[in-house]
Amino acid sequence: MRLGAVAVAAGAALLASACGASSGSGSGASTGGKPVAGGTATFALLPGTTPNYIFPMLTAAYYSVANIEQFQRLSFRSLYWIGNGQGQPVVDPAMSLAQTPTYSHGNTVVTVHLGDYAWSDGQPVTTRDVAFWINLLKVNKGSFAAYIPGEFPDSLKSYKIVNAKTIVFTMTKSVNPTWFTYDQLSQITPLPRAWDKTSASGKVGNYDQTTAGAKAVFNFLTAQSKNIATYGSNPLWKIVDGPWKMVNYQSSGYVKFQANPNYAGPSKPKLKYFIEQPYTSDTAELNVLRSGSSIDYGYLPEQEASQKGQLASQGYTTVPWQGWGTTFFLMNWQSPKTGPLVHQLYIRQAMQSLIDEKSFVSGPLKGYGHVNYGPVPSQPSNPYSDAYETKGPFPYNPKKAVQLLSGNGWTVKPNGTSTCAKPGSGAGQCGAGIAADTPLSFTLKFGSGAVVVSQEMQALKSDFSKAGIAINLSSAPFDSIISLLTPCKSAQASCSWQMLNYGGGWTYGVDPYPTGDQLFATGSGSNSSNYSDPHADQIISQTIHGPGSLTAYEDYMAQQMPVLWMPQPVNQVSEISTKLHGVLPQSPIGSLTPENWSLTK
Repeated sequence: MRLGAVAVAAGAALLASACGASSGSGSGASTGGKPVAGGTATFALLPGTTPNYIFPMLTAAYYSVANIEQFQRLSFRSLYWIGNGQGQPVVDPAMSLAQTPTYSHGNTVVTVHLGDYAWSDGQPVTTRDVAFWINLLKVNKGSFAAYIPGEFPDSLKSYKIVNAKTIVFTMTKSVNPTWFTYDQLSQITPLPRAWDKTSASGKVGNYDQTTAGAKAVFNFLTAQSKNIATYGSNPLWKIVDGPWKMVNYQSSGYVKFQANPNYAGPSKPKLKYFIEQPYTSDTAELNVLRSGSSIDYGYLPEQEASQKGQLASQGYTTVPWQGWGTTFFLMNWQSPKTGPLVHQLYIRQAMQSLIDEKSFVSGPLKGYGHVNYGPVPSQPSNPYSDAYETKGPFPYNPKKAVQLLSGNGWTVKPNGTSTCAKPGSGAGQCGAGIAADTPLSFTLKFGSGAVVVSQEMQALKSDFSKAGIAINLSSAPFDSIISLLTPCKSAQASCSWQMLNYGGGWTYGVDPYPTGDQLFATGSGSNSSNYSDPHADQIISQTIHGPGSLTAYEDYMAQQMPVLWMPQPVNQVSEISTKLHGVLPQSPIGSLTPENWSLTK
């Protein structure tokens, strides 16, 4: 879930545009009614996307919107909040723990000043809490999904705690200020010093300041976070600086939060409780929604768009939730069986040419989405996406797909399975590592529970068969699929998967400046497809340190297809009770701010 520059100036202008906008109290779905003091609001979780990791330093197996934006951030806030009162993916200074950072010495020195926040146990949030997070990261960076070799903390030459509110970072080389603020500083989440311990009964110390100690503390907190049965009672998770404190958690994914009366942010919670309710399928959620009870903020499955009128009669307002991201499914570049196929550009181009995105948008998505051919979002409107990527170099064209395959040594068998007739790595041959008679066949596992995803995959299987590309489908819950998304090597048992579609793609959340360093840079902890391209690494680096632009990056990725691009749906078609206020605008990165919400009778 993360990523970032048309140019530094454009990004800096975007950052500046946020300074005058605050999330404030938000807008309501309706007006009128008698205000309720306190009360409980219930939010319906998407199928299978249950929150199951609370420690804010996650591995790739837990790295999701459900865990970060809709779970952890309710209780633990990072230095900079993304998303303003206009629904734009920009930093909101008013909602951030820290003031806008300053850059000096050729953008090699970064100074951060904290605001006046406190932990729920009464202790202030200080720069020592910031250093605690950094110290754990430095020693355990390989276990953090957002870690990219050469970036933070590798790029941090040193840091200096000036006082309880000011910390200064000295970098190894110049950084793009917008990228560093949006995609690096926004990841830093101060941790309460009460967590600096190596066992539940151990004393609090300064263990994080040594390598052995930082490893022991990290292992302890990781183990505690994996023990979801204790979430509702574990005293660790009761010390929060966010507006909400977890009071009940069930293994199904049900979570109940209580308002934190000591929250020092700009918007104090008006509700007393906030509940996240899981559902095994979107049909199950819709059935509850139709009853007009127990869900204040739900969603309408796209395939049931005709039900909008009935839900309106039940007191719901329909509001599409536009996200800031890109959608795709993964090909495993390290698969011992299909990796050699994936490495062939013409095969990737052929497969992309068989994805009928316009039909997916008008069909399964019922118009709630748009075509998507690259890593930089084209919606909402932004200064980053360009015409080449937006149009797509390889739109739906089955004839083009057949030509690409037959021109590179394949015997194409529509409605069957194409085979390699000309092995070898020369012109007109199948390519390196592909033996004679190799079938053009893949297994694809996709997320269960969402009817739209199933419909898309069935349609994709049919379209791929037009060029003799056989797709063997199976489904599994979202959490089960993302548990496989750990970078691997072909010799490892964990690298046997061939294609995965967890039902989404990438939300640029704590990294809204979409450079691609997390998604596609060699060695990135979130580069789950195991993609590696020296030229891609070079142009990604140029957007981080300058003077590169996003145009070169996005156009190269649109042409190279490290993943297979899919149409970008809205996050969800939200159904918001007319009794619930303060919800709008919905965050483009998927985060929730129930502290802004209120109920009326």
